[in-house]
Amino acid sequence: MALFSYDKEAALPRMREVAVDFSTGQPLMDESGEFRYVSGLEAVRVWVWRALRHDNVRFACSAHTDSYGNQLHLLAGKALPEAESRLAGLVREALLVCPYIRGVERFSFTREKARLTAAFTVRTVYGELAAESEAAV
Repeated sequence: MALFSYDKEAALPRMREVAVDFSTGQPLMDESGEFRYVSGLEAVRVWVWRALRHDNVRFACSAHTDSYGNQLHLLAGKALPEAESRLAGLVREALLVCPYIRGVERFSFTREKARLTAAFTVRTVYGELAAESEAAV
């Protein structure tokens, strides 16, 4: 089951998400205590960030379909370069369920002790954005 059900030929509505403080994970509020929203490329950035969070494991939450989330935990114990290849594949798998995302490319990897970090470009219907994800290996 896909996260989004859509007709690929139909125009997508403008994407909208609750703004988030990326350092704390908390939703942002306006002065009146209402959630603050972002749209377009910034909304995709929020969606990508949430989909790749280490605590957003696919199949763990029944509030979402089984297409949402990631399986980055499967990289534990993998050796390089297999871990790099698998990380790129798992990131693509997690992100390409979103109809606003057209591609995930230009991966570069850094490793620090038991953490593997991937920096990459996400091509969206609104343009490109830089993102990263990390996993324990």
